[in-house]
Amino acid sequence: MGLYSETIFPWLLDRALGHPNIMRRRQALVSGASGAVLEIGFGSGATLPFYDPAQVTSLTVVEPSEGMNRRAAAQLANSPVPITSVPGAGERLPFGDAGFDTVVCCLTLCSVSDVGQVLAEVRRVLKPGGRFLFLEHVLSDDPERQRWQQRLNPIQRVVGVGCNLNRPSAELVRAAGFVLEPMPAKEVEWAFGALKHLTPLVMGSAVRV
Repeated sequence: MGLYSETIFPWLLDRALGHPNIMRRRQALVSGASGAVLEIGFGSGATLPFYDPAQVTSLTVVEPSEGMNRRAAAQLANSPVPITSVPGAGERLPFGDAGFDTVVCCLTLCSVSDVGQVLAEVRRVLKPGGRFLFLEHVLSDDPERQRWQQRLNPIQRVVGVGCNLNRPSAELVRAAGFVLEPMPAKEVEWAFGALKHLTPLVMGSAVRV
């Protein structure tokens, strides 16, 4: 799996998630980032061009995949904001408490080994009142689509290197003690509008209380 997971899959993922619809969602997500920002699951750096230097004072990124880090290396030199790349995983963030104003998570909670632990770490490193911005593909509300997601999930976990089709990420964020901010109706439609069949999308902003 090493050749596939660290070389072939990062290339495939960049191709799949480089679609203009996904990139527009990435841009909308990080437009809400400000202050000292942490991004978990940075991947190959697809969000990087969208960070606003007028709002973001520093960006720290964490990515456990060596293959993704290799692909991201070329992006780091052209970062629009001061950036630090730190090896590690979301389940064990190597940072002190309450050090970040914003934490960003983009298409990452689907593949972490322990969502609850990642969200607990996000809450720990955020300042009180800090914001958690997330864009994730999630378990569908439609029972028939849910059945297909459950059937195909074992295959997806292999092909997607641990990615799951059936995680209710917004509910998990709320259960972790965050307060979800309401989004305008237009933005909700836009966030759920793509990939309707097996990977409905949710985009949200949550406050650490």
